[in-house]
Amino acid sequence: MSEMLGNRYFIARQYDKAIPQLEAALTEDANVEKVKKKLVICYVQTVQLEKALKLFYEIIIKDPHIIIDTDFYHDDCPCPEILPSWEQKLSFSETPNDLYEVLGILYLYCDYEKSITYLKKAHQVCDHKSLLASILKKLNTSISN
Repeated sequence: MSEMLGNRYFIARQYDKAIPQLEAALTEDANVEKVKKKLVICYVQTVQLEKALKLFYEIIIKDPHIIIDTDFYHDDCPCPEILPSWEQKLSFSETPNDLYEVLGILYLYCDYEKSITYLKKAHQVCDHKSLLASILKKLNTSISN
């Protein structure tokens, strides 16, 4: 029940309302990975970046293709709609550190190369160096296999 309501809020782009429903669905659902993918986006869109990065890391360590193989239509992925606004923020920011992380996370849903570019930039300037290094290593290992 929680996942259905969370999905409705997600589709309506009401990310703040989707979060509690999707979090509840993590304990009751067999589609945990699909729920986590949506939660990452919800956390990003509600600027809960620590939570987004932690959950993103969990998914990547398990299997990066959970995100890389996202189907925009069937997964109702909002990344093509939300990425331009995040990139626009980049051009106005004096300290783009968090924006590099956000763009690296979001681009993995649709453009592996751009994701890697932003994650590498984030790794150079952000506080989460070891976490980002682990993510980059896993992504490079998974894609090269």
